[in-house]
Amino acid sequence: MVTYPNDWKTYPFKSFFKMIPNNTLSRDKLSESGGVGNIHYGDVLIKYGDTITDNDSIPRIREDIGYVASNYLQKNDVIIADTAEDETVGKVSQIGNVSIPLVGGLHTVVCRPMIETADGYLGCYMNSKYYHDQLLPYITGIKVSSVSKKSLNETEITIPDNIAEQNEIIKVFSSIDEHIRNLSLLLQKKIDIRDGALEDFITQRTRLSGYSDEWKEDSLGNLSLRVIVGLATSVTKYYRDNGVPILRNLNIKENYLDDEDVLYLDPDFANSQTSKQIHTGDVITVHTGYVGTSCVVPEKYNNCLTFTTLITTVNTDCLVPDYLARYLNSGVGMNAVQEVTTQGGRQNLNTNDFVKVKVLYPSVDEQKEICSILKSMDDEIEILEAERNKIMQIREGAMDDLFTGRVRLTK
Repeated sequence: MVTYPNDWKTYPFKSFFKMIPNNTLSRDKLSESGGVGNIHYGDVLIKYGDTITDNDSIPRIREDIGYVASNYLQKNDVIIADTAEDETVGKVSQIGNVSIPLVGGLHTVVCRPMIETADGYLGCYMNSKYYHDQLLPYITGIKVSSVSKKSLNETEITIPDNIAEQNEIIKVFSSIDEHIRNLSLLLQKKIDIRDGALEDFITQRTRLSGYSDEWKEDSLGNLSLRVIVGLATSVTKYYRDNGVPILRNLNIKENYLDDEDVLYLDPDFANSQTSKQIHTGDVITVHTGYVGTSCVVPEKYNNCLTFTTLITTVNTDCLVPDYLARYLNSGVGMNAVQEVTTQGGRQNLNTNDFVKVKVLYPSVDEQKEICSILKSMDDEIEILEAERNKIMQIREGAMDDLFTGRVRLTK
């Protein structure tokens, strides 16, 4: 339990805020033009930060809807997303300097502070665990999580009584957030450069010095030693707290494995599935959902298993595994995969169709050099991601210090 300084005040939510009516306009009622901006819950959850300003792209209500607002938002109003797919429900954005009229939209709770606070303070504080964790016992729903106005009224707002101290706290977070934004912009620029280089190589707009041989084209079936599908959904009964790792679609990213959320199988069962095992250097590809996303199996997961993925063992006399994965993740590769993918409610790629995918490739030596250049770009991106993650951790630590009063910025 947090012990706050004596000069901080705790307010019941219902006495701190006045709730303002919102609308229930769906996305199809919004556009890029119009006179009134609409704060939709999906944008609060994903797009907006702690504070909404003119720098944010705010959807407008279509003029032909004939919508008449009963209440417009004011600076420092707090917008709460009351619905989400997980515990991010309750995410907050506070209104900052916005030059167009605004209204609260679908699945939002609009709250007007009745107590004066520093600009932007509530948006930052209410997204911290020191406020948001109060909502966790009140979240309802299975497939979709939601929180009610009644539940919000059960929470409390604890803040410094001194607005000058609130301002100093916000200055700290504004500085950190600016650094994170700059890193994110640089990171995206590096990603765009790498992705552009990949497309240039694959389409031969760029050829490496010293290579002039014509590229070849062949089906994946002719270029691979095996293409098989991973284990089926029935394996869920063999899940264990530990054992042999099994990789799922969510673990497969473009050119790398995300192993933060790996499941485990009973070792006896896993060891009996030798024909389904993945090996170092295999290319694994998503075949349901985000079809075509591919990466190479690292040494760490040799002899492990995958769950509903396609597994390709390439003929290394023709193809470099990393090149194939990058090719499949390129625009050219994705288009080739889409041509043989079954469309419908959920995309699906079966083995018989996957082996028909055409692959365009140069000599093995040129493939290796292309991959080496792209890997250098990956390394730069990884360094930037690590730096951004470090700053985000520093931000979390600052929240622990500043939103509890453990560290004071003013006397």
